[in-house]
Amino acid sequence: MSRELERRRILAKLPPLEAVLRGSVIVRVLRCGKPGCHCAEGEGHPATYLSVTHAGGRTEQISLPAELVPLARRGVGAYRAWWAAVEKLSALNRDQLRAQRRPPAALRRRSTGRSPRRPRRPG
Repeated sequence: MSRELERRRILAKLPPLEAVLRGSVIVRVLRCGKPGCHCAEGEGHPATYLSVTHAGGRTEQISLPAELVPLARRGVGAYRAWWAAVEKLSALNRDQLRAQRRPPAALRRRSTGRSPRRPRRPG
């Protein structure tokens, strides 16, 4: 398959860019601290968040109600799909760049394994 066809195939599979959401959907188990609550001895209260780490290491966590969890998961999936496509396209472009830098075989000079001598400067 040609590089151009491969590029088009990669781009055609991408979700809409406006759906992209960077981060991770995480579920944490919390304990409310009430002595009579089931979480004091058994399983806690599940809480779902979108966790995003920003430049400088600051982490933001956004609490997600149950109805927004599927939307957040789709958005994170879209982000990962775009990121994977960027990596694939970059690899194709590197291959193309490598191919373009090589002169045709007929124009290549045979290397003797040593550098050509340069004339000495007077001096």
